[in-house]
Amino acid sequence: MALRSSRSSARAVISSVPALCNSTQRTYTVPRSSGRPSGFSRPITTTTLSAGLHHTCAIKTDGQLVCFGGNSSGQCTVPSGLGPVLAVSAGCSHTCAVRADGRLVCFGRNSEGQCNVPESMGPVAAVSAGGYHTCVVGTNGQLVCFGENHDGECEVPTDLGPVHAMSAGMCRTCATGADGRLFCFGETPRGQCHVPSDLGPIRDVSMGAGHTCAVTAGGRLVCFGLNNYGQCATPTDLGMTAATSVGKYHSCVLSADGRLVCFGDNFEGQCNVPSDLYYSFLAMSTGLRHTCAVAMDGQLVCFGENYQGQCNVPSDLGPVLTM
Repeated sequence: MALRSSRSSARAVISSVPALCNSTQRTYTVPRSSGRPSGFSRPITTTTLSAGLHHTCAIKTDGQLVCFGGNSSGQCTVPSGLGPVLAVSAGCSHTCAVRADGRLVCFGRNSEGQCNVPESMGPVAAVSAGGYHTCVVGTNGQLVCFGENHDGECEVPTDLGPVHAMSAGMCRTCATGADGRLFCFGETPRGQCHVPSDLGPIRDVSMGAGHTCAVTAGGRLVCFGLNNYGQCATPTDLGMTAATSVGKYHSCVLSADGRLVCFGDNFEGQCNVPSDLYYSFLAMSTGLRHTCAVAMDGQLVCFGENYQGQCNVPSDLGPVLTM
């Protein structure tokens, strides 16, 4: 759902993708300090790695955007004049990126207007590409969504105020206000928008096909909604959690010490975290049935479903940008 480091004010925002084609396009870098999480009051974050339905996008250290995997709608065809980018989010069949000047550029499938950036849109701080809609947070903290709105997934609550985390799903959207309270709106047949009344302030959120996971201000992981593959069965030994990212039927978390743990559906090996890198990750992003993570040396590792090459990391990619 972006790489984050304690040296920067930019953090990682969750970009989760479609419920049906759900990918969690979010990348989140683990804090390097060993103290308690700072809570929900923090700057909006940027995403430099994003796993979509069947494609993956990452930003190199020189700001160049690289996408690989399925390209049926041009979602991996990076515009030639794009230039350096600061954030990226991969949806089902479209991709959105924030240029260095804050301008949002989207490409790929545009059947529902999910790539039609509003002309009035000012500089963008963060983006989350959903199934057929896109949500962005402006530099003023306001959430704006455009594209498909059949289920109200683009109807941002009028009292939401400044946003600190967000996740765009297939037909729904979740975001947190300045007080850390989680708001979810749009279709909710499996309870993925039924926020627990005792959840309290959160610092991170990610939406899957039929479930949602959130990290509380105290570092506790809470998942709710569909649990047919155990995607909401939070491991009891997780400890302090820094971030979460969920796919269609699997969930992944980064602990405060850099440990990557995935659980739920593992039919394609999307939960098989490489044993030699178990405690060595800075960031992660989950796709439909694949998972990508950035190791301590900046190298990108992807595992799980690879039918369209979404796990074939280019040999010349080099380190992924860390903010």
